[in-house]
Amino acid sequence: MEVNNYMKLFKLFVIAAFFIFAANTYSQWTFCPGSVNMTGLGSFPFISVVDQNTVWVCGGTGGAPKVYRTTNGGTNFVNVTGSLTGPEFFAVWAVDANTCLVGDGGAVGGSGGNAKIWRTSNGGTTWTTVLTTGGTVGFFNGIVGLQSNRQWMYAQSDAPTGAAQLWAVSSNGGVTWTTGTLTAGGATGAAGSLWASSTQIFGHGISGTVNTAITTNGGTSWTAHAPTGITGNFTSGFTMSDNGQIVLAASSTSLPNIGRSTNGGTSWTTVAVSGLTGYSILKWIPGTNAAYMAGATGTNTIRRSVDGGLTWTGMTTAGLTGWNDLSFVFTGGTVYGYAISGGDGSVVKIADNTLTGIDPTNTGIPTSFALKQNYPNPFNPATVIKFSVPEASKVTLKIYNSVGAEVMTVTDKDYAAGNYIENVNMESFSTGVYFYTLTAGNFKETKKMMLVK
Repeated sequence: MEVNNYMKLFKLFVIAAFFIFAANTYSQWTFCPGSVNMTGLGSFPFISVVDQNTVWVCGGTGGAPKVYRTTNGGTNFVNVTGSLTGPEFFAVWAVDANTCLVGDGGAVGGSGGNAKIWRTSNGGTTWTTVLTTGGTVGFFNGIVGLQSNRQWMYAQSDAPTGAAQLWAVSSNGGVTWTTGTLTAGGATGAAGSLWASSTQIFGHGISGTVNTAITTNGGTSWTAHAPTGITGNFTSGFTMSDNGQIVLAASSTSLPNIGRSTNGGTSWTTVAVSGLTGYSILKWIPGTNAAYMAGATGTNTIRRSVDGGLTWTGMTTAGLTGWNDLSFVFTGGTVYGYAISGGDGSVVKIADNTLTGIDPTNTGIPTSFALKQNYPNPFNPATVIKFSVPEASKVTLKIYNSVGAEVMTVTDKDYAAGNYIENVNMESFSTGVYFYTLTAGNFKETKKMMLVK
């Protein structure tokens, strides 16, 4: 009898282990086993991805800051806090495998004070202070940079004195900073809500109200934009397209709704994203028309949009929820992303090469060939082109300039029947009218598009 009971328990264990393994193996986002060894990150850890294998994490609790790093894609996370002491960290930007910057909350518990940005250039062996806010209520809400130039970065802090927020920009990897102040939107930023589309277009969310502060001239002037149709205590999610025209924003309680603007924040529409609750995080993928969003709780709590935030599809995350931050790099046609949980520091990752390929919003078999108008149009520098193939065909999609000279081959290969999407990045091209032509069998069609820089 004892043997039989033992065998039953053993079988149950094997079955349970199989389902856990299966849930992780077949999830789009998969669990990073090394994250189980990260401790002391607190409820608000943040993450910065350098490449598919190199990731930095910051956080802390009770006056014990923590910084971790992986260089093997999350198999191991190493504690690189070194001699750092004092307030916990709420901001991180990684330049490379050895260079990283972290910003603190000014005082233990994030209650504000003379907030600091620390920098290491030797993988965390030593850290030096490179920027301080002064005053008594400084709190760094984030440090973000550009994928195309990781030496450039933008940081924002709550008002160290008075009612003016502090913003800071570095173009040399955080060694030195240019600072300024702003009052747009309010006196307090929202942690984790910073975004930079270029050295001229960047901004952040505001705490105490649903508001965004955006500059389009490198910080010379700032404008506050309030997403209509959503309410909440702070702007938890904020991101922008490469040209700053499409703006996505969410508040602490707006889910399942987010705000979307196509004119830089001047006017807004509400987009419903069913199945998500809690505050959300929003991140655009530079060079594409794609964005990712995470909700604190709900069904398939990480979502992806390939049409500029207009529609969203769910992604599986190995059964994990409670995301506090997302970070991505886009290289070689693949998005490498990492997400970290605010509950226990669990980390999941994805290698997503489906931004081009089958259109996830239209998976049926078409009845005829079709070439759609690119979106957005005009664009800068990325746009999306969709087309339909009703039968297996050799498909060629090419771009020509205004005098008819070919300037780019987007694709030239065999396709099965289906609806497809191609992300096109024309960052190296000049402003002007271009034409794109789809050729498949006896079908040929050309449409016009406008690049505006």
